[in-house]
Amino acid sequence: MGLDLKIDNDGAAILREFAAAMPVALANIEESTERVLGIYQSVANSVGPHEQDFYDMLMTIKKAQEQARDAIMVLPKMLNQTADKIEAYVASRPSV
Repeated sequence: MGLDLKIDNDGAAILREFAAAMPVALANIEESTERVLGIYQSVANSVGPHEQDFYDMLMTIKKAQEQARDAIMVLPKMLNQTADKIEAYVASRPSV
């Protein structure tokens, strides 16, 4: 999926929409991760000899999700700042 972004007001609006959607997407990922962990905990005693392997994989996923969240949470602010700069640039250009 590509992002066709132009240096105009529509491009700035796209950045703002993307920035607004990111926290919602992250919340959904966190919720899903917690749900998977809860489901695993309810069946952990019946998964057999690979119980620890499954647990380790889930903890790796959770840790990666938490690390990615911290990094991604700065992006909405940066996207909005870029949108501000695009809008200022567009406003400074004479209309033809």
